[in-house]
Amino acid sequence: MCGITGIFSLGDRTVPDRLEAMNATLIHRGPNDAGAFRDSRAGLAMRRLSIIGVDDGHQPITNEDRDLVLVFNGEVYNYLDLKHQLEEEEHQFTSSSDAEVAIHLYEQYGNDFVDPMRGMFALALYDRRRQQLVLVRDRSGQKPLYYAISGGFMIFASEIKAIHASGLVDKELDTEALASYLTYGFVVGTSTLFRGIHKLPAGHMLTAKAHVDTLEIRPYWDLPTTTGTIETLDQAAATVLELLRASVEKRLMSEVPLGAFLSGGVDSSAIVALMKRHLDHFQTFCVGFEDSRFDELPHARAIAKKFGTEHHELVLRGCNLELLRDLNWHYDEPAGDPAAVPTYCLSHFARQHITVVLTGEGGDETFAGYPHHRHAARLGRLAPFLPGLGLAARGVSRLEGRLGGIGSARFWKGAWIAGLPADERHRAWYAAYTDAELSKLLSTDLRANFAKRMDTLAGPFRTLQAKVNKREMLEQLLYIDAKVSLADQLLMKVDKTTMAASLEARCPLLDQELLEYAAALPAALKLSANGGAKLVLRHALRGLLTDDILDRPKQGFDVPLETWLLRDLEAPVQAGLLDDRAPIAAYLDLNTVKNTWARFRQRRDMRSCKQIWRLLNLAVWHEIHWPTGHLGHLGQPGNPSAGNPAADLFVEQSA
Repeated sequence: MCGITGIFSLGDRTVPDRLEAMNATLIHRGPNDAGAFRDSRAGLAMRRLSIIGVDDGHQPITNEDRDLVLVFNGEVYNYLDLKHQLEEEEHQFTSSSDAEVAIHLYEQYGNDFVDPMRGMFALALYDRRRQQLVLVRDRSGQKPLYYAISGGFMIFASEIKAIHASGLVDKELDTEALASYLTYGFVVGTSTLFRGIHKLPAGHMLTAKAHVDTLEIRPYWDLPTTTGTIETLDQAAATVLELLRASVEKRLMSEVPLGAFLSGGVDSSAIVALMKRHLDHFQTFCVGFEDSRFDELPHARAIAKKFGTEHHELVLRGCNLELLRDLNWHYDEPAGDPAAVPTYCLSHFARQHITVVLTGEGGDETFAGYPHHRHAARLGRLAPFLPGLGLAARGVSRLEGRLGGIGSARFWKGAWIAGLPADERHRAWYAAYTDAELSKLLSTDLRANFAKRMDTLAGPFRTLQAKVNKREMLEQLLYIDAKVSLADQLLMKVDKTTMAASLEARCPLLDQELLEYAAALPAALKLSANGGAKLVLRHALRGLLTDDILDRPKQGFDVPLETWLLRDLEAPVQAGLLDDRAPIAAYLDLNTVKNTWARFRQRRDMRSCKQIWRLLNLAVWHEIHWPTGHLGHLGQPGNPSAGNPAADLFVEQSA
């Protein structure tokens, strides 16, 4: 696992000597080793967290002729099979690193080299003879990769901060992306909150060539967009279990200590159960809270006892401004997901014991585990009546501001979505604000081009939905979940929070073969007629896990956000959001922000609570990058991987 960065000259200018400064920003991603390559056309650098080929896996990697140069972040789980095949084709390997197969695959297959690779990765490969640079991001988006074009150069990195460290890209807020963050809690699509810096989409390859002004960006993989062969539930469950077994086994390869995050839910419990088939001893880690409403520790403890793991429990007692500073610095963009806080802190604690952790991410997006999947399925069944429901729904949305969700945020949201045009419904599941509310939230200057911003917000969803229009509404939403919330939100949370602690996270439920198989299953095998979630996955796990685990209602990874905002973070809220001198007044209407805070204090409703969290993290992130002293001296953290930045907020307890 690594952090990678580099510069490629698109014209005749020689690459400047900036690699050391860029690479230094990524030390938390790779504290064990560093390397760099530079000629007049390109410079590539990396920081390495040694996991496979610990003794001989130094990067950058070159081929025998030294005309190919590679930096690689991630893992190739089938590298031994690929290495054997390539050796039969007379390729010569010089290390035991899994990353080396990529450079020989390129020699063998050219730009199709990524097709045989199974794993999570972001890589950069410089072809000196063709004078081209190839960037690749893995299929589901487990590893990030950013790029920018400035001054005749393309600059890329695992994290945005390394691009800024090049000195070649100005730091400027992108107001179009700001509207996306406010609406969804993350930036959807290829933009970031920094103007001119882009994300390479999951499952895509970028090729930059010397003296060519445009970049070639193409998908090399996609989920199936049609339903496959219809199978019985028993048949599908047997296949799912076998694919998951194989996926877990492949992700156990490691030369360093390995463990698992365990919440006690279906996904993480299944992974622990399957790990136990191959490992006599391993460690599990769970985080809880003082408020029992959010505490999953007893469930995780029961699973750990059942499978005999060495279990560790921590209780998070709060959230302070210092923690938000560190989190937002590592995130590069505002940390809009509250679950990032416990994941970030648990990662630092787990890193004291292990270097690799298996996690349960991806199960809900793949097998329909979220409440909004049930609501989407119901809306799909009501499709003929939706035009009639629209009039009532619009009335509901007008009253919502005064009635606080009419008793239920889900009721309000379902009513709102029912009244939207078909091509708007999917993006509405993600939105914390209606379009009308967003217009009121933005400053007068940003409100001027609001129609254009709305088109930008809707564009990615329309493009994705067009690919799956002929499938059921639930299947459409699952496809969009995989491409949007999974790649741009959930997996970024996992990567940024674990790599901040120099901890590698692996996600067995995101194995390519498992994803492809599950995506082609009909909705009826994922969500039962009575609304039972993850039907085929739960059926597959009967016997491996007990019924009380499989049938327990989903709790979700919620946090005591209300307590944090009213107790630990009220002073930062006052300074960063409610003070008339707050810097975010350049982008937001402070009267609207104040009204949101007042509504939250009065009603304690989760919707306004999450809106305040989103706005507070925007203020903290803004202060880090454009400091004014308004929130105190935040600055950039040193090296948080040296210890847990929130150690005083934690209580470790015996399991």
